[in-house]
Parts: sequence; structure tokens; C-alpha cells
Amino acid sequence: MSTVKPPIPYLLAYAHTLASRRVAERLRRFGLTARQFGVLVQLQLEPELTMSELARQFGVSRQSLHEMVGELEDAGHLRRVPGATGRTVRLVLTEGTERLLAAAEGPMMLAERDLVGGLNARETEALRGLLQKLLARATDDESWLRY
Repeated sequence: MSTVKPPIPYLLAYAHTLASRRVAERLRRFGLTARQFGVLVQLQLEPELTMSELARQFGVSRQSLHEMVGELEDAGHLRRVPGATGRTVRLVLTEGTERLLAAAEGPMMLAERDLVGGLNARETEALRGLLQKLLARATDDESWLRY
């Protein structure tokens, strides 16, 4: 019998697959993907984020983020406005998007409960905290630790 423990990257990748399925099911009726939802929530939490900061937080290239932002803009979820320096662009959620995110909160909490259903409240918060620490370290961005 092997005593090798499953590598954490494998466990995270598999957990991602399971979480993505649950989130996709819950977000389908809102016309959003998990990544799009994440971008909108992050902008709601940190409205002053620049495109570069947002790309860094999500660990994606600026090009990938620009594509995603274009889709969200075309769907009417956000708009681009000049940033503080005039050289930067700020992303602003539309009023309808604020309502959309509020409506999606319940279904997202159900997806979370489906995923962590076997954990108690303390274990769930410990998992959330560990994932936030991991993301802060992996992206070199401590903003993940604010919530």
C-alpha cells in the first residue's frame, strides 16, 4: 500500500473542476461564467482597481483580461472610464450589474454549500482563509487577504 499523499496542485485542480461545475450550473441563468462573475465581484469589492492590478490578481495576462472585459462591456455589465492619471482605465459596474450580483449571491452561496457541505463552519472558514493566503502568495497580491 502506497503512503504517497496526493499532491496539492492535483487536489486544487480537481477541486477547481468540481467547483466550476457547480458554479456554472448556478450562474447559467445569469448569463455569466465563473471568471466573469469573479471579475465583477472583485470590481465591486475594489472599485479603484486598474486593469493591470485586476489581471495580476486573477493571474491572467492583460490580453486575456481585455477580452473578458470586452465581453462584460458588450453585455452591459461594466463600462470603461478614464483613470486618475488619464493614462489608466478604470472599470465601473453598471447599476444593473449591482442588482445582478445581488441576485446571484444566493445561488453562489448554494454552490459553496454544495461543495463544502461536509465541513463545519470553522473548517469552511479555515479553508477560505488558507485559499486566500495561497492566492495572496501565488499572485504576490495581499489584497486577497482583505476579506
